[in-house]
Amino acid sequence: MSEVPGSYQRWRDADESGRDDDADWAFKTVFRTVVPAEPITADFTRRTMEALAAAAARDARRARYTRTAVVSGAVVGSAAALYFGTGWAVSFLSSVFVGFLNLVIAVIVRGAGAVGTGSGVWTVLESLGRAAAAFVADPKVTVAIFAIQAIAIGALVALRRLLGSDRESFE
Repeated sequence: MSEVPGSYQRWRDADESGRDDDADWAFKTVFRTVVPAEPITADFTRRTMEALAAAAARDARRARYTRTAVVSGAVVGSAAALYFGTGWAVSFLSSVFVGFLNLVIAVIVRGAGAVGTGSGVWTVLESLGRAAAAFVADPKVTVAIFAIQAIAIGALVALRRLLGSDRESFE
């Protein structure tokens, strides 16, 4: 221990005068003298490795249970969504199909009627516009259009976030 005060003073002197290599060597000497090196026992190593193995086994078991629960929940949720949503989907698609057929038939009838009476192109386009307005005025179609627009906006926002197109990336 008699070496510690001298080594400490050498470390301080070297550190204050800017001799970094000498300061590092002197500090290493002080540290080795003050802090005794205790060897790690085999018992400590064994207990640590056993604790690590037990923690890894618990984590693996927890991950397996979580994965099983998520997959089971997804399967049950998908089946329920399919079961309850199929009727609504078929009803919606059939309504859209019938509305589309009505529109097509109305366009054909008005176009044929307009051509038969000798009307001009603008009259035929006006009739087509009126038929389209009647189709869009149906609340079911309007709600469907708004839903599709909301989904498209949500997809655009999500895609923008995923691709990271912020102002910083353009600079």
